[in-house]
Amino acid sequence: MEYSFINPVEILQQRAQETPDRLSHMLLGAKEEENQSLTYSQLDRAVREMAAYLQSVAEPGQRALLVYPTSLEFIQAMYACLYAGIIPIPTNPPGMNRSAQRLEAIAKDARASLVLTTPEYQAAFLAEAAQFPDFAALTWVTREAVMSGGSHSLQIPVITPKSTAFIQYTSGSTNIPKGVIISYRNLSYNAHAIRQTRKYELSDESIALNWAPLFHDMGLLVSVFQTVVDGTKSLMMSPIMFMQNPVSWLRGIQKYRVTASGAPNFAYELCIHKIPVEKCEGLDLSTWKLAYNSAEPVRAETQTAFAEKFAPYGFRPEAFAPCYGLAEATLVVSSYVNEPKTITLTIKRNDFEEGKIVPAETANGKDTLTMVSSGTPLADLRVVLADPKTRHPRAADEVGEIWVAGGNIAEGYWNRPDDTKHTFGAHLAGTHEGPFLRTGDLGFLHKGHLYITGRLKDLLIVRGRNYYPQDVEMTVESIHPALRAGGGAAFSITEDDVEQLVVAHEVQRREIEGVDWQDVIKDIRAKIAREHGIRAHAVVLIRRATISKTSSGKIMRSETRRQYLANELQVVAEWRAPVKT
Repeated sequence: MEYSFINPVEILQQRAQETPDRLSHMLLGAKEEENQSLTYSQLDRAVREMAAYLQSVAEPGQRALLVYPTSLEFIQAMYACLYAGIIPIPTNPPGMNRSAQRLEAIAKDARASLVLTTPEYQAAFLAEAAQFPDFAALTWVTREAVMSGGSHSLQIPVITPKSTAFIQYTSGSTNIPKGVIISYRNLSYNAHAIRQTRKYELSDESIALNWAPLFHDMGLLVSVFQTVVDGTKSLMMSPIMFMQNPVSWLRGIQKYRVTASGAPNFAYELCIHKIPVEKCEGLDLSTWKLAYNSAEPVRAETQTAFAEKFAPYGFRPEAFAPCYGLAEATLVVSSYVNEPKTITLTIKRNDFEEGKIVPAETANGKDTLTMVSSGTPLADLRVVLADPKTRHPRAADEVGEIWVAGGNIAEGYWNRPDDTKHTFGAHLAGTHEGPFLRTGDLGFLHKGHLYITGRLKDLLIVRGRNYYPQDVEMTVESIHPALRAGGGAAFSITEDDVEQLVVAHEVQRREIEGVDWQDVIKDIRAKIAREHGIRAHAVVLIRRATISKTSSGKIMRSETRRQYLANELQVVAEWRAPVKT
């Protein structure tokens, strides 16, 4: 299928001309009077002013780091770079799981020339200039610098499908993350794809609300670009506002009659466990038509519990739309388009642990698993399942690494030809069909639907059987109310050439009246053995809010493993298997 080329620069200019006074973006504050908004004409005018200034201090094709909190300034800076022919690099601001050290490393890797930021961030960075001399020496651009920089002419560059739109750095753990090159071709394909997912929700009255960080692919592609492409209103709130008060997300949906909003699975879990019934009084979620669930494995139990809790307030379970994607595929690989409700599949656990998919007639406790479909692959995408070692195709009833080919696959990694060849240039053994993107995710296809089972690098292989960390983590967090939901990491270590299971989990508070942590640990060990048939080699309970997470809230299991081995976890209580002598 041939799609027309969508140029976001032309689209924004068109919106500004045809609907100048229509709301483009609104940032929600803690109080209504703190809201900030832009119409299309206001956005276009601010973007042009900043783009003209950028062309006066930089050459087309140079790279610029964007270091902003969730704000209208971020959106202006992003589009200003596109108008000016500068390649923007959205990055997470200081204080969000990373330090200035990481930003300097990204700037060096991308050979950036500019830093676009706020005066407050600039002052904070330059106060530490002695520690980061190369970063401090870049050209810094703030809104104030633009306003005081005089008038300049703007020459919007010619944009082709092959032109680089931006570079998206992936969430890294201990290594410097890689920069994914997103072209305008990728952006265009992705825009068409998302529009298909909004088929039953999209109208002139559609309103989207997002709290994912704008430097993250979900926040960036949906809140910054897609709503402009679709001509719908984009509402945003800061991730901190949601994390501190989850009901604020739902209240925002009610107040502004939001039709599309979503988040990773853990966010729905937070709403289930952290919003008391009394805070739901008067809540109305009846306008919510599209509740996407992505960025981590989707759990049937979570969606069922959320729907049951919020059904009295107008939420409809058919609004759920699990989807799957990654930065290397711009954003979306699979989604729901024509399905009236979430599709699930109950399978036999023992076969699954051997990498095979055998449907079960009924759910049967610990003997079965209920998997959630992440929808069907986008039109014109080719998705295959491959053995990650031999590169041979997997059979239809087997779990394999998800490989993808199509128009939304990024152009590769910035300045990393070997990594690009390995990840973006995979070919199937035997037929040599390709190239495919190796996603690093495991899953299977059933009746055309894609099911995600976990990350290849996180897979636990104990005594020849496959165990998925998220399954163990869910088992652990259900054992005692003192264990934080979404606060655990299961991973393996090697001792005496044997893979061993380790579990680290946050507690609600350092000390809870009447809780014997060693008893809790005994219960954890017993339930893991009973539910999964494996023994934990170590169980470590750690302080609240100390487990490592990515900017989108996903558990960083490899980093937690590193901290465990280096004795860097903030331990409240622990048990380790006795050392064999």
